[in-house]
Amino acid sequence: MKKTLLFFRENKKEIFSIFTIALPTIIDMFVQTLLGFFDLIMVGRLGPEAIASVGLGTAPLLTIIPIFFAISVGATAMVSRAFGAKNFKEVKEVMSQSLILGFPASILVTLLFLSFGENILNLISKNQPISDALSYFSVVSLGLPFLCFNILFASGFRSINKAKIPMINNIICVISNIILNYIFIFTLNLGVLGAGIATTISRGIVTFIFLFLAYFKKDYCISLTSKDFVFNKEICRRLLKIGLPSAGEQTIFRIGMLVFEAMLINLGTLQYAAHKIALTAESFSFNLGFGFSVAGTTLVGQHLGALNYDRAKKTGYLNTLLAMLVMTSFGFVFMFFPKFVISLFTSDSEIVPLASEALRIVSVAQPALAMSMVLSGALRGAGDTKSVLWITGFGMFFIRIPLTYILLYNFNMGLKGAWFVMIIDLSFRGFACFRKFNQGKWRYIQV
Repeated sequence: MKKTLLFFRENKKEIFSIFTIALPTIIDMFVQTLLGFFDLIMVGRLGPEAIASVGLGTAPLLTIIPIFFAISVGATAMVSRAFGAKNFKEVKEVMSQSLILGFPASILVTLLFLSFGENILNLISKNQPISDALSYFSVVSLGLPFLCFNILFASGFRSINKAKIPMINNIICVISNIILNYIFIFTLNLGVLGAGIATTISRGIVTFIFLFLAYFKKDYCISLTSKDFVFNKEICRRLLKIGLPSAGEQTIFRIGMLVFEAMLINLGTLQYAAHKIALTAESFSFNLGFGFSVAGTTLVGQHLGALNYDRAKKTGYLNTLLAMLVMTSFGFVFMFFPKFVISLFTSDSEIVPLASEALRIVSVAQPALAMSMVLSGALRGAGDTKSVLWITGFGMFFIRIPLTYILLYNFNMGLKGAWFVMIIDLSFRGFACFRKFNQGKWRYIQV
């Protein structure tokens, strides 16, 4: 016990730095989860057709997130490193060039979605009615430039240790979305279209706040003026060099998850519903891991910028240890009280035991999941996005998908088999990220 207390005292400053970024990000993720929860409740009052329409209208939008994610990862790695080096001129340059890359891309995607939205939804819907889904899809597509702007500036503020700002903005987004949902869906009787309008306006409100902070208040090193928006080929090249592998990683992961989900759908409605509820329950732990991952990305980048490799490596390991302690505690809850956790989402007597078994299975993988999330974030912060791409791709297409197929269709293990494979995949990725980080080659990567 004394050794533990001594350890935390010796690393008090670094632990404080980690939680300064991780806690606001965790709250941010929790708030975004609440946004989806309240959206589902309010749209759900319109009936199952409305829920299906929102789901259908959202599906194509998720496919373009890797574009924004790619630029934001590149911006995070470069801004955090420049901030650590106290090179505030480069901080501004990276932020302006990320917007020069991202904003036109979001406009182009918006125009494509508005022009071919009906064709896209018909392709996905398999000849089901798409009228409401198209209305929702069109109006939310108009807000994609807002979404792009918000993602990039949220990454920028986190990279300069101002994670509270994105957190506060997302709280404002949730509150405004709930109020606007009520007005547009129920008061003005616009139904599913009203939900889309509320989402777009809420994102616009957040964009306005970021604009005010970055362009008018000018209290931060990422604050910009019109003079900063001069195309810089070299900065853009560096952004894409880091960001494109992250876009590939996200694309591979989403395609792989689509194949994985398709196999689970074939198990039947009951087992698939149990799978989705168990995943939602596990998100309590996952959101914590994401907060520590963002802290790892930011702090490792900053320490490398300050040319302090030893501190960067120490921060990566310390961050991983903290995440493992926190997520393992959730693992114990999942292991010993799974029915209580699942009962928070459903009371269905057939679904509860299936979802509880899945949650108990994945409980043992929480330490590996923590290791994977934090150290992949640390590698991204160092600019080593290619390694994360290969680890994710191998885990998805050489472990998760083939083993799931074998256990489901050759051994008929059902949902339990799929979640056993998740443990194997998460364990592989966790230890692969640890091995790659421990090798230390990331210290030599130029961003």
